[in-house]
Formats: sequence, structure tokens, C-alpha cells
Amino acid sequence: MNTFFGLLLISFFVSGSLFTGKTLFMFFVPDIIYSLTNPSVKELVKLRESPRHRRESSRFVVEGAEEFNEIFSAGKDIETVYFNEELAARSKIIEQLSSWKSGKVLSWQELGENAFRKASYQKNPDGILAVVKSWSLDISFIDLSGESPVGPFIILDEIEKPGNLGAILRTGEALGVHSFILCDPSVDFFNPNVVRSSRGLMSRVSIAIASKETVFEWVKKISLPLIATSSKTHTLSHKFDYPENVVLVFGKESSGLGEFWKSRVKDWVKLQMPGTASSLNLNVSVACILNDYNRSIGKI
Repeated sequence: MNTFFGLLLISFFVSGSLFTGKTLFMFFVPDIIYSLTNPSVKELVKLRESPRHRRESSRFVVEGAEEFNEIFSAGKDIETVYFNEELAARSKIIEQLSSWKSGKVLSWQELGENAFRKASYQKNPDGILAVVKSWSLDISFIDLSGESPVGPFIILDEIEKPGNLGAILRTGEALGVHSFILCDPSVDFFNPNVVRSSRGLMSRVSIAIASKETVFEWVKKISLPLIATSSKTHTLSHKFDYPENVVLVFGKESSGLGEFWKSRVKDWVKLQMPGTASSLNLNVSVACILNDYNRSIGKI
């Protein structure tokens, strides 16, 4: 009998603890999943690869300690956390795992290293990923109750690349954007590359998705001017007197702003570029315009 309970206790410590020599934390986890064809592993792969499945299941995958920490700190609804002890130890995130465990009740599931790598979309995974429930991106959820000035709104028209979108969300969060509105985007907001390139900050920004017509009606309702960039204007962005409350409009990466917005924009500005390049990456353009805006209104 004593031998039985001794073996049971040892089994508990092996399956339910992470030990680094300095840090020990215990929690119950189901048996480790090693099979590459396990339903949970296959589901992770499907969520990673299929926009339709993410949309229909209202779930997506977050991978990486930094990205997960942003999602966790933002209070998003985390369904299950998957980890691999060996990868986590190599990446030195054991103490972070302990902190996350003590801060909120989560469902944990360990994967064998090969199973984790199968589910992962990173070349060098750090040993943590999670399934998170997606949230509403309806334009009616943009909070307009704050005191004026509320800062700039950004419209991204028909954006195409998830990496660009994630980078822009990260830039906008850093530079004080109030909200982002995606008009008829070609990219899935919950794409793993959006999560990755935003470093998880996509969970902290206010964002909505709608058609051009719906967005324009919303802009008219809040009565803010529209400003966009054009290489044909003579007005330089860094000399432009930006209003504190404004909507900045940016076109898609391949062809710029479409005709719908061209006929509705109030003012046009351009970036001064002493070099020979005719255009900039969309994220760089957004960052430059936001920097000019913040200087104009005295934020920096």
C-alpha cells in the first residue's frame, strides 16, 4: 500500500510540475500528448492554417511567450494553453509559466516536443501556444465615450498582408491611435501572422471591420475630417496643421487608395522623401504620418 501511494506521488510530481533548480510549480495536466495525429494537434494545425475554420469556430491560435502574455494581460478568453516543458526550459520561460498559472485559472495541456512542433508555425518555438476565443470586431463597439480629443482614427482600406497589418497595429498602439477600421480587408484579422507581427498587441487596440459604405456613414456620424496621402499633392505632412480629432485613410499595399475614398477625402498630404524611392512600406508610411500628427498637436 505504501509503495502504491509512493508511486502515485512520484507520478504526480513528474506529470504536474516544472522544475528548473530554482522554480517549482505544480498544476494538474492531462497525460502528455505525443501523437502527431492526436485530435488536439490536428485541431491546432487546422486553426493555424484555415481562415474559414477560425471564423466558423470563433477561435484562433496565439504562439510565443510575448504574444501570449499580451493576450493574457488583456483579459481575453483563453480556452486551452499548450506547452512543452523541454522547449520552455530552453527558452527560459519557466518562471513566466509559473506566473501565468498563479494569476488565472487556465486549462493546461502538455505536448511532446514533436507534437508541439507539428502544431507550431515557428521555426524555433519557445514552448507555449494557446487557443483563444475571438472577439467582436463590429464597428458599433468602438468606444466614443471618452473626452475630446480622442486621438486619431485610422482607416486601412482593403489591406492585403497579415504581416503588414500586425506591424501597423503595433505601431499604432505605440503612437496613440484611438481605433483602427479595416474596410473590406483581404486579410483575416486572427491570422497567426497578424498576432505574431503585432507581438500580441492586436488584443489591446480598438479595431473594427466593415464595408466602405458602412465606415463612411460612421465617419459622417462622428463628423471628423478625412485625411489621406498622395504623391500628387504639394502639402507636406510635417508642415500640415493636423486637427486633434481626425480620420487618417491609407490604401492597400499594391495599388494605394481606391476611387471610393478619393472622392470623399477632405485633405491630402505627402511625405517628404529626399531619396529616389517613389513609395514606402505601408507600415512605415503609417508611422511617419502618425509621427507628424503627434508633433503637430504637441504630443511629442
